[in-house]
Amino acid sequence: MLPELAPLFAPELLQNETPHHEAHQKIFTSLRTQPCNNVHAVREQERCLFVRETEECRESTHYIDYMHFMYCIVDSSNVALFYAAIIALLLFVCTLAKLIYHLAVSRYVDSVLYVSKTWRLNDYMAGVTLLTYGNGLPQVLSELKHHKSGDTELIYNQYLGTAVYQVSFLAALVIWMGPFAIYPEVIVPNIVSLLIVSLLVEEIMYDEQVGLLQTIILGLLYVAFLAALYTIALGMDREGNRSRSQLEVRDAAGKPVDILVTETVANVEGGQGSTWFERIWMGVRTFRGEDFRAARWYGKLQLLCGIPVEIVTLLLLPKVNYALPLHGWSKCLFVVNLTVFPLFVICTALVDMLSSGHLGWVCLGSVVTTSILSVIVCATTSDDRKPSCFTCIGLFAIFGSSYLIMLLSYELIAILETLSVIANISSASFAITILSWGSCWIDLVTLKALAARGYSRLGFAGCLGSPVFNILIGLCTVFCVQMIRSGSTTIHVRDGTSGPTCSVYLFTISLTLLLSVLFLRFQARKSLAFCLTTLYVTFITYVVFCELEITHGFGTDHNDDGEYFQDRVPHH
Repeated sequence: MLPELAPLFAPELLQNETPHHEAHQKIFTSLRTQPCNNVHAVREQERCLFVRETEECRESTHYIDYMHFMYCIVDSSNVALFYAAIIALLLFVCTLAKLIYHLAVSRYVDSVLYVSKTWRLNDYMAGVTLLTYGNGLPQVLSELKHHKSGDTELIYNQYLGTAVYQVSFLAALVIWMGPFAIYPEVIVPNIVSLLIVSLLVEEIMYDEQVGLLQTIILGLLYVAFLAALYTIALGMDREGNRSRSQLEVRDAAGKPVDILVTETVANVEGGQGSTWFERIWMGVRTFRGEDFRAARWYGKLQLLCGIPVEIVTLLLLPKVNYALPLHGWSKCLFVVNLTVFPLFVICTALVDMLSSGHLGWVCLGSVVTTSILSVIVCATTSDDRKPSCFTCIGLFAIFGSSYLIMLLSYELIAILETLSVIANISSASFAITILSWGSCWIDLVTLKALAARGYSRLGFAGCLGSPVFNILIGLCTVFCVQMIRSGSTTIHVRDGTSGPTCSVYLFTISLTLLLSVLFLRFQARKSLAFCLTTLYVTFITYVVFCELEITHGFGTDHNDDGEYFQDRVPHH
């Protein structure tokens, strides 16, 4: 070898120090395993094929496949048409939100107050039970409906992000609408439970493996939470403290209602001489003539547009309201509800699970059963006196309206997820912001309505009780379903970058709330509302910084590439 060429073949120069990527384990990567956000990396003419082939793009589909609509029916290369379709989806979101608002105010809130008063529940117990279950049912069932994959990152982030939103922003909203006294013997245990839950669930999710034992612990912890609340309620009864938190019935304007007067037909227009048809009309009409004449043009338009919605609601759900004659009881309308609502549930819940033939037989069985029940109702009840089981009808109205809101929430969430993909928002940031706001729209509406009527303590209790229910029961249910689907008692879970962030913020907000009520001598003042609002704004700012990659969340799961594409980049 020539001496001048020897340095070129030195051993240290033969080593390639340039970073390199190892070869993919598979030459061809299936579209089915890719995240839906990768639609932005595909050429415009191939995006429709990508949406049809990618499973994650169909996870949130309920009745309408909005991803297919946006990228297959609408030409995404036509910018003007594509933006017009986005505006149409936003208008549809507003329409769904308005429908949820109508159901929550006209049916749900009144039913919750009626059952709470009948069962003699105090403000706090009504908030952490009836209000929590009605508000939490759509969100828990929504996760089971939409997310069929084994990836729990989006679900976990949504539950924790929703908890932060409820404990900070919604609780502050209730306080902003009017200060009130906080009862330490019922609020402090709930805040302590939130502190424990925020630490426990992150400890369970940290190892990315959840077994049957951890799932059972979550369920038992919620049972212990309820047992503690019930024990406290019994202690308050024995000490004679229940009267200070007894529900006082008020109408929509916040004025007290004499339930002994409305229990009869004496306050029906026309008095005792009113006919059966007039009483039916009082329950059917959506608004009074003088209200329509006194409204402005946009108010009249809103009342007219609400007629079809109210007619459909009357066919499905009974009215249960202390301010109405006979508290809303109408035998004729209830027989219609008893027949129509089960058919509606069967058609909406089983339409994609049964064939048309089997679905027809199920509907026939439902009609036969409800016909027998209708005959019994007609034989055992009267038109001018509400039945003794009217509280059960109130429960029917609570969970029936919650089911209708759940169906509307499905479509709302599906549209929001589609818009998040179009905007290229990461799934973690989307889950703890926009998705949490959409899922908690019913919470926002009900809490605002309750606070406006003077039930601030009931709403505040719901803000603290709902996160405990959603996290413990929601995660427990999701883990059980994933175990059944996988056939294993141990499943793989992920908390992602935002899971630990939400857990830390939930712990911080709960601890701040506990210290604040101690220093304020258990008075919910506007200074506390300002503190909670500031904490939530700080949380959202941090999330935005994480989304813009200015900073990073407390988690270590930077991206999904390792799972979806099996890429391995060695670090030298």
